[in-house]
Amino acid sequence: MDYRDFNIEVNTPKTTGEYQTTCPQCSADRKKKKDKCLSVNLDKNTWFCHHCGWKGGLINKIEEVNYIKPEWKNNTNLSENVVKWFEEKRNINQKTLIDFKITEGLEYMPQVSKEVNTIQFNYFRGEELVNVKYRTGNKHFKLHKGSELIFYNLNSLGENKEIIICEGEIDAITFHQCGFKNVVSVPNGANINTNNFQYLDNCINLFDDVEIIILATDNDIAGRKLRHDLAERFGVERCKYIEFNEYKDANELFIHKGMIGISDSLKSLKSFPLEGVFTIEDFDNEINDLYENGLDRGVKTGIFDLDEHIRFVKGYITTITGIPGHGKSDYVDQIAICLFNSNKWKFAFYSPENKPTKLHFSKMARKIVGRNWFGQNRITVGELNEVKKRLNNNFWFVKPEKDFTLDSILKHVKSLKKMYGIDAFVIDAWNKLEHKYGQSETKYIGESLDKLGMFCEENNLHCFLVAHPRKMQKNKDNNQYAVPELYDISGSSNFYNKTDNGISIYRNFETGQTEVYIQKVKFSHWGKTGCIFHTYDLDSGRFLSNDSNFGFDEPKKIDVNPNLYIEPKDAFGEDYNTNAEIDF
Repeated sequence: MDYRDFNIEVNTPKTTGEYQTTCPQCSADRKKKKDKCLSVNLDKNTWFCHHCGWKGGLINKIEEVNYIKPEWKNNTNLSENVVKWFEEKRNINQKTLIDFKITEGLEYMPQVSKEVNTIQFNYFRGEELVNVKYRTGNKHFKLHKGSELIFYNLNSLGENKEIIICEGEIDAITFHQCGFKNVVSVPNGANINTNNFQYLDNCINLFDDVEIIILATDNDIAGRKLRHDLAERFGVERCKYIEFNEYKDANELFIHKGMIGISDSLKSLKSFPLEGVFTIEDFDNEINDLYENGLDRGVKTGIFDLDEHIRFVKGYITTITGIPGHGKSDYVDQIAICLFNSNKWKFAFYSPENKPTKLHFSKMARKIVGRNWFGQNRITVGELNEVKKRLNNNFWFVKPEKDFTLDSILKHVKSLKKMYGIDAFVIDAWNKLEHKYGQSETKYIGESLDKLGMFCEENNLHCFLVAHPRKMQKNKDNNQYAVPELYDISGSSNFYNKTDNGISIYRNFETGQTEVYIQKVKFSHWGKTGCIFHTYDLDSGRFLSNDSNFGFDEPKKIDVNPNLYIEPKDAFGEDYNTNAEIDF
């Protein structure tokens, strides 16, 4: 299969990055027939039209990623102990085990540091074995190391208009045994903080024609978080969910209520709340979670002194201001890299202040590795390749060809949210947007910030908005500028009134330090106002202080060898492996 099979013209020697071309679905019928509205991701082999919304991918090309594939051993002659365990503990019969090609065998399990007998849930795409989940009798789990994450029972998608998504393999097997065979399971359970949706990213187009998605996640905090995140990706308008009430999951309901219980649960589906209309019952689980676990204090950056003053929560806006040349963009980059490093937040950047993009990347690489781009002790080729590998498909750069309005940028960000599940985005800076004033500047800015705030809430994204202050006056006594405040931002006091958090970056030329003023924090449980002090390191571009490591380990002392390939933990603080063993 090739792009030509879809009448997509890709005339470039590039094999990576984004390529813009015309759309075979809509360009011929448009006035601007040559407008390159189709974005082709050459890494993922997917495409998306920003005009008509047409999207798709070369499935066979996506499968060519260098994943490790487990060896298929057709050993479905399960031992009596395993069959009895499924029958007595889970009410699952032997025919169902055969349907799902469940196997058993010895496997090294890191939790017990030895080989033990395991139940093996085999993940197929078509007839090809893609991954294996290993489970011991005492509930230790792992996935096959280095293999691709895909939905369990992916083949059941087919052309079904209705799909059930579970949190575990046994729940999917339960629905199948009860006669509901249009069911898949996520491969890696649920996480109370951030869910890794690699298994959704690589097949999102397979859900395009699905009309109803039934979310049957576990009845606990992590399960409800997974349910919320999945509904957000698919769109709540086509999602419904099952409330298991006093039972933990589908299999526990089946054990106590049998097939009738499963059937009744599918007849009593819950809808997500209508937009803008809620009752106390709609918030019942959230209220109970709040009572049990307290307020969401947000995520830390790993910049210790900054974390003492402010943490970041998705769904809100942080505005950053400062005199030009004082380091606003650099500091936002550092926050973004640290949030990725400590919480795996994915970012989109609309950042004309940092053009060209290759220069922006070089500034990020310096911060990550801890050395300069040039000079004797420069970043090595191996380190450069490692940084590119880590930031690829985690950081995106929005660069529209023509339309630079806020609506255009948000449209691109929303596409990235849907396709790749980003967590935050940066607009740097407000004055680099194309503003079309049909009213007073103050009213326009107020309505635009309302739109931006609503967008963040609806899409569960955090926005870092950089905005320049008006022209500041120097103090006659010391010839220094005053520290800009949010009220000083050019255009409107709404930059203070309508933002959730506010930060001002100020370079003090008398002391040589960069001063970071946290001027507004929306909620007290997120932090407090105050000031922190940094020294700017010219080689790395890092903002340093004595009591903070900024989310980075100190760079490893490496000889300048262009073939040296550093370990991820040397620059990123930990081994970032999305396919590591998973312990539920």
